[in-house]
Amino acid sequence: MEIIKKWVIKHYLWLMLGCSILAIGFAGVTIYQVYQLMTLNVPTISQKSFKIIPKHQEEDIRNVITLNVCAGDTVEKISQKLEKAGIISRNDFFTYLKQGQINLEGIVFEGEYSIPVPSTPEEIHSILTEPYAQWIKNESKKFISLGRTPVEIITIASMIEKEAAEDSERPIIAGVIYNRLKNNMKLQIDATVIYALGEHKSRLTYEDLKVNSPYNTYIIEGLPPGPICTPRKASIEAALNPDMHSYFYYVLSSYGSQKHLFAETYEEHLSNVEKYKTTVK
Repeated sequence: MEIIKKWVIKHYLWLMLGCSILAIGFAGVTIYQVYQLMTLNVPTISQKSFKIIPKHQEEDIRNVITLNVCAGDTVEKISQKLEKAGIISRNDFFTYLKQGQINLEGIVFEGEYSIPVPSTPEEIHSILTEPYAQWIKNESKKFISLGRTPVEIITIASMIEKEAAEDSERPIIAGVIYNRLKNNMKLQIDATVIYALGEHKSRLTYEDLKVNSPYNTYIIEGLPPGPICTPRKASIEAALNPDMHSYFYYVLSSYGSQKHLFAETYEEHLSNVEKYKTTVK
């Protein structure tokens, strides 16, 4: 122990000098770390970024309802389906269409539509018309070759939809319509009169045929102002690809039948009408 004490006393000054150097070193490091913390660039609240949920992700959490549109449906029928499904009331939907001067008749194609709830009338309109917009892009060359607008094609298709029950007859009836239009003949299609009347009738009277409406093709010349229902794909295809023939007339072959008798002349047509009348009870 005596030796250690003598060594410490002898080297006391050097030991104190070493401890002082270590203390100064630690103090310097501490001061440097404090300085870094004080000068660190911490973003303010306004500089912080927040996660914003995109609109399409917000829509994902909405309840989605499937609306089924069938061939032959009218805008009235579709609006009733919208209301029944709890998507939008019929009155609100018609108010939107009226204010925007939008005619959806015939351009809401048959099929299933997924509609989020709630949705604005604009969103519903966009969803329902998307297939029609895509169809226009795909069939633009056909419209040009036929010299018809998309709405005119759908108008013809809607009349075919109401007049033909069998797919095999749809292109034939389309050919009759084009033949009559080409020869400036009134179309005289019963389905347009029923649409003008606003109610379904299995048999039209002579008074019905006089109804004052731009949809009454017994009175007006050319096509009605727009479609009368949603046509199925087969009717649209028939309107785009009508049969080339010389028929100008057609009538049901018998009461309750789905088939038609076609004629080139009015005299032949009258003969077919008499055949039909013999089957009416």
